[in-house]
Amino acid sequence: MDLIVYAIPVFLLLILVEFSYGLLCARNTYRLNDTINSLSMGTLSRLQALVVFGTSAGLYEVVATTFRLTQLSGQSLWTWLSCFVLYDLAYYWKHRWGHEVALFWGAHVAHHQSEDFNLGTALRQTSTDFYSFIFYLPFFAAGFPGEVLFSVVSLNLIYQFWVHTEHIQKLGPLEWLLVTPSNHRVHHGRNEQYIDRNYGGVFIIWDRLFGTFQAELAEEPVIFGLSKPLKSWNPLWANGHVYWRLALDCWHTPGLANKLVLPLRRPGWRAPGYPSTCQSKRIHPTKVEKFNPHINSFGRIYVFGQFLVTTGLALYTIINAPGWGYQKTVWIVGFLTYSLCAHGFWLEGRPYSVLHELLRLGGAILLLPLIQLTAGYQLVYSGYLIGSLTLLWVGMRKVGQSGIVTHTSLYP
Repeated sequence: MDLIVYAIPVFLLLILVEFSYGLLCARNTYRLNDTINSLSMGTLSRLQALVVFGTSAGLYEVVATTFRLTQLSGQSLWTWLSCFVLYDLAYYWKHRWGHEVALFWGAHVAHHQSEDFNLGTALRQTSTDFYSFIFYLPFFAAGFPGEVLFSVVSLNLIYQFWVHTEHIQKLGPLEWLLVTPSNHRVHHGRNEQYIDRNYGGVFIIWDRLFGTFQAELAEEPVIFGLSKPLKSWNPLWANGHVYWRLALDCWHTPGLANKLVLPLRRPGWRAPGYPSTCQSKRIHPTKVEKFNPHINSFGRIYVFGQFLVTTGLALYTIINAPGWGYQKTVWIVGFLTYSLCAHGFWLEGRPYSVLHELLRLGGAILLLPLIQLTAGYQLVYSGYLIGSLTLLWVGMRKVGQSGIVTHTSLYP
């Protein structure tokens, strides 16, 4: 059972609580642009699952039917506990592969792009995870029921939500057993001694056993983000940029053997004498300022309001898509994906962000017959579209397009 959907409202509430607490104690860890981007990544991750059929459930049925595996009892507490612990061990190695193998790093990097660290960062999930099923195979073979395994996978991810915060310090003896906010902050650090450490999901004991543990040091504050910062709020580019760099590296790497082995080596590896397009542009973490393009007050308020509407429509889609036809789902998911990208263009201060917003609102008008809302909701939806176009026109008239976005940045 996928428990994540049921946990989403709680996640959003706790994000609001953490944000409010940060304001009260004068230690706010949120920025509007970074938070919208993190939530956009999480939303996109859930949406793509509606149109890209996963292999795990189908593979489970094939393995169980073909090999006539004996199933463990789903009613046994021992089955649940053993699955929970063993899956966390499997998650450790899955997570470690996601950092130490270039091809898999491309499917995990999205979670590490934020230069802030808060509960919103926890929802910054990839849309390109293609290799998790490998780590489910031993559980299929051992006879763990599918509903037990996939429930445990969800519980493991839900646990990891709370450790993404700067407001909880070290927790004494728990630091030896469990993944805590302190040792997970280390995992998200780009400081040299913090890179590729603390892979555990629930239990930190795996890192202690396999030599990848690093405690958070008082004399070395964690600097969050990537060694080569992304410098973009585009969720599609965030999911695909490593694969693009990897393709470039493969193209320029001499020798067929080197080309074939490169995706399976550490990220940034190249044949001797051929620098990586990633490594050659790395900057020392202490010399990097956070990516923070400036947009004026109208732009911030407008994009925040539009993002709230997009998120609401995305939740509506996630809940109702099982009853829709596939073609309808694809069209709506495509529109929502474009909406998230348009919000990102605006937050980046792109000179063409207003054009993308107009195209997005035009797409929203075309989407109206497809959604098939009741008369009352159609009135609300129409009011939203008219209000958005009016606000956009008034805002542009008041400050001019050059005033709405006052910073231009290019893709790295």
